[in-house]
Amino acid sequence: METMDQVVQAAFPVVSAPRFSSLEASVKPGARHILAKDGLWREVTLPWIRSIHLIAACDMPLPYGTLHAELELLCGPIPRDLRQKFVRDAYAAGPDEMAAAMIWNQATGGWRYAVRESLSAGHAFVNYKEVKLEEGEFLVLDLHSHGQFDAHFSRKDDADDAGSMKFSGVIGDLNKGTPTTVMRLNLLGKTWAATMAADGTLEVLE
Repeated sequence: METMDQVVQAAFPVVSAPRFSSLEASVKPGARHILAKDGLWREVTLPWIRSIHLIAACDMPLPYGTLHAELELLCGPIPRDLRQKFVRDAYAAGPDEMAAAMIWNQATGGWRYAVRESLSAGHAFVNYKEVKLEEGEFLVLDLHSHGQFDAHFSRKDDADDAGSMKFSGVIGDLNKGTPTTVMRLNLLGKTWAATMAADGTLEVLE
């Protein structure tokens, strides 16, 4: 086997779901593919999240075990003061866009809010310098504002999120009485609609 093939298989191993016992959860951070009765599944394991989800259904039953979708968030709720800080910064930047990040620390279980340094910004774009993560930190929630436009994920947002493993959130309509918001979870090309509970807990809707 070629060296690069060995590298790919080591980074993205493939296993089969057992028929007569339970599949043991992966303890290694990263992603692995799982052959199951109904098709190809993927397990993503990170310090802040673990997910098992179907990525390619098969019309005929395969001789493997059955899997069920799983999603476990291992990071706690985002503190209210950090959430409020982002909203204030988004209003202050208006009508231009701005970008920020909610960063989770694995060692402490705490959160850090960071504004991304704007290199250039306008009513419909923002170019920024990415925040620097310290040891044990993970960028869990990617945030940006849409100023006076409604909250939605643009084609540029889709391109930016492609292949990522994070939540994304947008706030818009900041010139109106009630701003609009939209969120989603991105995991290596798969996306799920998401929201944030009143206490700051991230939740997946589907």
